[in-house]
Amino acid sequence: MSDGVWVRLIDVGAALSARTYGDGEIVLQVEDAFLPANAGRWHVAADGAERTDRPADLLLDVTAVGSVYLGGFTFADLVRGSRARELTVGAGKRADALFGTDAQPWCPEIF
Repeated sequence: MSDGVWVRLIDVGAALSARTYGDGEIVLQVEDAFLPANAGRWHVAADGAERTDRPADLLLDVTAVGSVYLGGFTFADLVRGSRARELTVGAGKRADALFGTDAQPWCPEIF
């Protein structure tokens, strides 16, 4: 067993805006002690992502966002592993539907 590709988002807003989504919406409260500019609430919906003052549905660290960004893990995985906390009942399930993808990340390079 070995590690493959790790994703560390250095611009949460740009990364979330560049991705495609399914139906629904969610507000993520992202914490980032290393790059405070990433911290904040992000409203994510089918038409993209933007900063917001709306109440958060999920609380998670930027490293957890990187875990789900490419589709290798789910928000339900993060909640079960105490890497994310639901602030609204069912938020993990809603976020999984929004972020869901049939394509799984894969890296053929060993580095």
